[in-house]
Amino acid sequence: MKLDNVIKESFNVDLSDQKDDVRLMSFAEWDSLSHMFFITKLEETYSIELTGDEIADMQTIGDIKRIITSKGKEV
Repeated sequence: MKLDNVIKESFNVDLSDQKDDVRLMSFAEWDSLSHMFFITKLEETYSIELTGDEIADMQTIGDIKRIITSKGKEV
């Protein structure tokens, strides 16, 4: 799964044992810089452009999946 790789690369976290309600800010390596790296990698990986509102709405893994699929991409 592409999302697993983006999260692992951005926050050094294995997504396979994470639930959709896990908040990004709960990751030990989360900070504003790693978050922006994550957003950039998401846009590159899925060939999408995220709006400021979408970025602000990405609080949990479930939020990320919902936004990606709303853009017609498979998570």
